[in-house]
Amino acid sequence: MSDRPSDEAIWASVANTLRTTVLPEVSDPQARSATIHLIGLATYASRRGPDPDADRLRELTAALGGAGGQDVLRSCFVVLADPDHAAYDAVRDTFRRHLEQDLATEAALLQARRGQVPGG
Repeated sequence: MSDRPSDEAIWASVANTLRTTVLPEVSDPQARSATIHLIGLATYASRRGPDPDADRLRELTAALGGAGGQDVLRSCFVVLADPDHAAYDAVRDTFRRHLEQDLATEAALLQARRGQVPGG
């Protein structure tokens, strides 16, 4: 156990400081936009967690029935091109879940891109 703050806690603190202390004092439109983008980036960094790629490749290989071969993504694309393929539903559902996870994690970036201040 450590009393060292996590990266997530540090980024959440940066986002909160920008949101509550810096942003209210910024009147220049370009500086305000840049501050909102930094809030979005810090919020994203605090929520993104570890890199999911290795786990996702394992999940896709399993959706393929363990027959992904060297290029799992290429195998998935072949399956998705044929709705009658036995693994079609499993691969589609796995990709959809991964996309939903990414969109949830990246919501702060999307909000900031629209000029909205991401929530805490």
